[in-house]
Amino acid sequence: MTLDETPATPVAPTMRRLLGIGIDWILCLLVSSAFFADPALDPGVATLPERVLLAGAPFATLGVWAAQHLLLVATLGTTIGHRVMGLRVIREDGASFVGPVKALIRTALLALVIPAVVWGPDGRGLHDRLAGTRIVRTGAAA
Repeated sequence: MTLDETPATPVAPTMRRLLGIGIDWILCLLVSSAFFADPALDPGVATLPERVLLAGAPFATLGVWAAQHLLLVATLGTTIGHRVMGLRVIREDGASFVGPVKALIRTALLALVIPAVVWGPDGRGLHDRLAGTRIVRTGAAA
């Protein structure tokens, strides 16, 4: 399939994708706060939500997010946030699993943010186009 062809499987709605990544990010904030405390945060001044969600070092949070995204998309085709929102990442070539190479490309580009906010006419982000993947609603023909 070329980039100009109409996809056989519709792209997942943008709001579902944003909510899915939001869920993943919150879970990663929790892990980062629990295991990678930011020394700049004063626990005596921080509120409870800040201590629970924002106590982790920012790059540790990004690293936790990248690791979980890479592992889960490569093996299961879905992150926790994707699953909650009824989404799945599939390969353009129809292979059963996304696999580590395509998941790595997708994860690295998502971590850069810019490719994720540059969309084509079909609603797919540049990260999905370059990785040869697409995110679809669960139950859609893969």
